[in-house]
Amino acid sequence: MYSIQIIDDDKNVLSALGDFFKEELYEVFQYESGEMALENLNQDLPNVILLDLKLPGLDGFSILEEIKKQNPEIQVIIITGTVDINTAVKAMKLGAMDYVTKPFNLDEVSVLVEKAVQTQQSFEHLALLRKKQEHSFSDIIGSSRAMKDVFSTIQQIALSSRTSVLITGETGTGKELVARAIHHSSDRSQKPFVEVNCSAFNENLLESELFGYEPGAFTGARTRKKGLLEMAHGGTFFLDEIGEMELSLQSKILKVIEEKSLRRIGGVKEINIDTRIISATSKDLIDEVSNNNFRKDLFYRLNVARVELPPLKNRDEDILQLAIHFIKQYNLEFKKNVTGLDTEVMNVLMRHDWPGNVRELRNVIERAMLYQKGQVLGLEDISIMNAPLKRIDTNENSDEIKQGRGIVTLDILSGEFSLVESEKSIYNKALEVSGGVQSKAADLLGISRQRINYKLKTLGLLGD
Repeated sequence: MYSIQIIDDDKNVLSALGDFFKEELYEVFQYESGEMALENLNQDLPNVILLDLKLPGLDGFSILEEIKKQNPEIQVIIITGTVDINTAVKAMKLGAMDYVTKPFNLDEVSVLVEKAVQTQQSFEHLALLRKKQEHSFSDIIGSSRAMKDVFSTIQQIALSSRTSVLITGETGTGKELVARAIHHSSDRSQKPFVEVNCSAFNENLLESELFGYEPGAFTGARTRKKGLLEMAHGGTFFLDEIGEMELSLQSKILKVIEEKSLRRIGGVKEINIDTRIISATSKDLIDEVSNNNFRKDLFYRLNVARVELPPLKNRDEDILQLAIHFIKQYNLEFKKNVTGLDTEVMNVLMRHDWPGNVRELRNVIERAMLYQKGQVLGLEDISIMNAPLKRIDTNENSDEIKQGRGIVTLDILSGEFSLVESEKSIYNKALEVSGGVQSKAADLLGISRQRINYKLKTLGLLGD
């Protein structure tokens, strides 16, 4: 629901405009003086203000100037009794969007207000888009079969912009990035993407974030606040770690999904919203339902379409690709020029079990890049705390890897680096150390015999 403030000392004008926009389903606030309107500006949170220039006390120009100081995104339409080009120019310079003259046509005013709402929404969307760009870290990276399946699922899901989506996977697998990809691949891409992490708030704070509140709803609620669900109108709302939400709040989210409306805390009006719900969890929600920690009916509502993200330990082909991606990012962020990984580092990265998934790999590369002073990342630069490996290396030739250390050069700036060449280097080294025995090479790399046979064929290191 959009809101409008009408400021005019003429009660007939105030009444006519108020009644008209209430019928148009606007939330209407009416004031006979500019001072009173300013006092309630942060409480009303109007999208648009209709402002008469001739007012008792502060005149319309002073009111307009103060409105723009407090909230420059609010759209103001001036009401004037005279057609004066100088007056219009002054109002525009102070930030008014447009003006109408008395006597006015209500349909004409309605068109201007609708245009103002669209402009104000654009400002909100731009602010959310900037926030997204500031906080989003990277695009989804991966060429493994598992990730190709994920990409295919995203494309299918994006075709329906109303279907609820549940994203599952271990912590750090990139569930937020998938949610954003679904949003930006859908016809809602030009509307807001709003997110909240359910584990970051206690129940009361999460409810106020989601639904907003009215003045006086609780101690400290001095002004009206729109909730995040309301701000996602027309777009996508992402509930991260939905499994952490308390049962009492789950029932309220279920009501929003079923009725497509909500009430602010302390409010009595139903506010209609049109938003796609995408949720994510690292928990097994079926187990949570069995243990009475999650509502079965909400689970079914959320789990209409599903994306399951594989852990990084099951994505061998993506590990080096992700590492290189993060090196490029941190070269830019830290103003460095790292151009190589030695084969020993690549071996460690490939053998690590990555319990923290992509997020852990990103942190490992960030830490290495932060303190790295040369151009090549070596084993001394890589710190993997309490590193679980895919294998315990008892091979008698393991020292040969340390002695036969090589470097793979990444010509990152020119974009000439080949991931295939780096993988070939790793597999060639493993075959060299193992005397050409594939099973021993597989043990060295911590992968299965089937996997090494497949990789040697695809890399052209093994005949058909």
